[in-house]
Amino acid sequence: MCRLLGFVSNAPITLCDLLGEQELAEFVALSQTHGDGWGVARATASGVEVIKAAEAAGESAPFAHVARSLPADLGIVHLRWATLGLGVTSENTHPFTDGQIAFAHNGSVKPPDVIDALMPATFASRRAGTTDSERYFLATLAAAQEVEIARALERTATAIAQRATFTSVNAMIATRDALHVINLFNPAAEAKEAAPHYYRMGYRITPNAVVVASSGWGDGWTFLENGDVLTVERATLAVHIHRCEGVPWVSRAGASTIFADTTSR
Repeated sequence: MCRLLGFVSNAPITLCDLLGEQELAEFVALSQTHGDGWGVARATASGVEVIKAAEAAGESAPFAHVARSLPADLGIVHLRWATLGLGVTSENTHPFTDGQIAFAHNGSVKPPDVIDALMPATFASRRAGTTDSERYFLATLAAAQEVEIARALERTATAIAQRATFTSVNAMIATRDALHVINLFNPAAEAKEAAPHYYRMGYRITPNAVVVASSGWGDGWTFLENGDVLTVERATLAVHIHRCEGVPWVSRAGASTIFADTTSR
């Protein structure tokens, strides 16, 4: 399994300044278990850029440099714990990207090739690694040819949930305009985990930023419900939350919008 962190701020900021020394240390400490790779995606003026390595973040000089010296106003961070016997390689390290979208996943899908049926061969042929997560990314890209990216993420996640054995299809997407997060997991899988809220994503709104993350570190989180989809707009830091469709244990409810108390950008 893996850990996820996403953020949008009203000005470029390093991870260290965003989280503070103590919380950055708590997050990096998760790489003692989730140590099969790290990756960081940052929004740019024209798309996204990704830096990653198939090594533990806590033992990585490049990660320390990124965390302390590379500011961004929208980004995602992924700490990988390889599952399903999949290789610890750069090709299997998240986030995956096409230059416009960066994608990171927490969970496992069995068998991974179930996801291949959700995309045309032209997208399947772009796969460089062996993970279920990269397939999930490519299937989402394919869906985004027909609908906007947040809807494509929701459509793909629910299709996987309906077709495969899975623990979680929790995922984050960074684009140049927004951060998108889906919290969708198998309740039976979470019940087997020793850690509380293992597959529950939480968000935190401060005067200057919105942070969204997997559990296991930090405090002050408002946890998303299983089946929630969250979007944070880069231009305004507005937070939109709605329920996804098409999963038996997810009931429909109204959408909500929350604005962070930030100055204009």
